[in-house]
Amino acid sequence: MSDKTISVVLEQPGRFAVREFNQPEISENEALLRVELVGACRTDASFYHGKTRPHLIPLILGHEILGRIARLGSAAARDWGVQEGDRVVVESSIRCGRCRYCNSGDYQLCDNRRSYGSSVTLAVPPHLWGAYGQYMYLAPGSVLHKISESIPSEAAVLACSVVANGIQWVSHVGGVRIGDVVVIQGPGQQGLAAIVAAKESGAGFVAVTGLTRDLHRFELAKTLGADLTIDIQKENEMESLLQATGGQLADVVLDVSGDPRALPEAASLVRKAGTIVEASIIGQETRIALPSDQLIFKQVTVKFAYTSTEPATLIAVRLIESRKYPFERMVTHRFPLEQAELAVKTVAGENAEAYPTKVVIVP
Repeated sequence: MSDKTISVVLEQPGRFAVREFNQPEISENEALLRVELVGACRTDASFYHGKTRPHLIPLILGHEILGRIARLGSAAARDWGVQEGDRVVVESSIRCGRCRYCNSGDYQLCDNRRSYGSSVTLAVPPHLWGAYGQYMYLAPGSVLHKISESIPSEAAVLACSVVANGIQWVSHVGGVRIGDVVVIQGPGQQGLAAIVAAKESGAGFVAVTGLTRDLHRFELAKTLGADLTIDIQKENEMESLLQATGGQLADVVLDVSGDPRALPEAASLVRKAGTIVEASIIGQETRIALPSDQLIFKQVTVKFAYTSTEPATLIAVRLIESRKYPFERMVTHRFPLEQAELAVKTVAGENAEAYPTKVVIVP
């Protein structure tokens, strides 16, 4: 094994650079991961444009992680239940293991939270804190899950931050039950994963809303189990839902659209005493005016959701390994590491030749 590795560094907003690093020495409770595939998402695009945590730049992005254990300390092998050569997906959150949130299982809210590809600047040794590279450092407190060799990499890489999020938001936060009517606002990768989560939770009817340009996403949504797709540029959402369900509004509405207009619309789509789950990050500078009277009179529960944790990820891995759903079809664009900037621009909608569902980088 060479003692050098290549990573792509976000050196300043709007500029990536390819840099060479020494592979770090690994202590007994650490590991080194050889990256197989990494997902690129809108969070990466927000960092690229300097809209998210610009004080952390320079840093290495990449928090949707699939790889293979290259080097492993003895204590880490014991604690994580893995060995060198194992194929794993890595959760983005790194637990401190001491705060009230880690102790309660909500380690995504850890008071001392670090996360791969989004919260540790390049200045912090051993520098390789993101998966936009050939190798990545794994710190104590990491959460790893072995995944079958037989699973296509495009499906496996979706486990932690895509499929697990759908399970977390729909089932664990939204509480979807057998027979429920579910509306998912946004047919991107998170919305598509949420369809599967809703069906696996027993939902009786799942509708997905999107735009006219989402035709190819709507087709995949139906393959994954959606009963209805609604083009909000051509149809009235509530009328379409009522007609398709025989007059029922949604028991649960999940917003993963990235559009600030979606949450107010969810207030019209949800039934009395229903639940709205808001998991759409739209930027700190954006404010949403909620129809509070409507929500009060309908006695709606509104929950805000961040990211997934181990229980949802374990289910996601088992679901992906079952091969029941063609998750790999979400991946529409692949880029080599040297084209990481184009990959992020494609995610951000700045590549005029592409309208992606999911973008991955192949180191």
